Amino acid sequence: MTVALSYYPQDEKSLKFFNEIKNSLGLTSTWKIAKLTRAIFVQIKRSLSPEEAVIVTKRLPYPIQILFISNGEYEETLTSIMHLDELVDNIYQEDKRCPNSLFTSEIDVLNTVILVLHKLDKFFGFMGLNVLRYSLVQELKQAATEEAA
Repeated sequence: MTVALSYYPQDEKSLKFFNEIKNSLGLTSTWKIAKLTRAIFVQIKRSLSPEEAVIVTKRLPYPIQILFISNGEYEETLTSIMHLDELVDNIYQEDKRCPNSLFTSEIDVLNTVILVLHKLDKFFGFMGLNVLRYSLVQELKQAATEEAA
C-alpha cells in the first residue's frame, strides 16, 4: 500500500522559515519558535483593522496562518504601533505577565522581532502587504541594513 502525500510549496517555505529562525537564534525547539512568532503576531494583530487581518491571513501559508489567527482576543479598539520600540515594548510587557517568559530582556525581544519579521518578509512578502505602518517598516529595513554591515 502506498500513501500519497500532498505537497504544497508554501508548506516547504514554512519549514524553511522555522529552520532559519531556529538556526539564527540557536534554538532546538520549533515549538518555541512558534510561540515567539505568535507573541509577535498578537501585537501586530491588535494594530490591524479586520480587513488588514484578512489580507495577512490570506497571504500566509496554513501553518503560519494558525499562529496568526489563534493568538489573543480580537479587540474593538486598535492599538497604534507606529515604531519598532512600541512593538518591542508591547511584546515585552505582555511577556513579563506570563509565568513562562519567552524573552530574557527587551534586547532579546528586539532581536527576535527583527529576525522574525524579516523572515516573514523573505518567505511570504509580509512587508509588501502594506498592513504595517510606514515608519515601522522603515525602521525594520534600517535595522536589517545595520545588521548586515
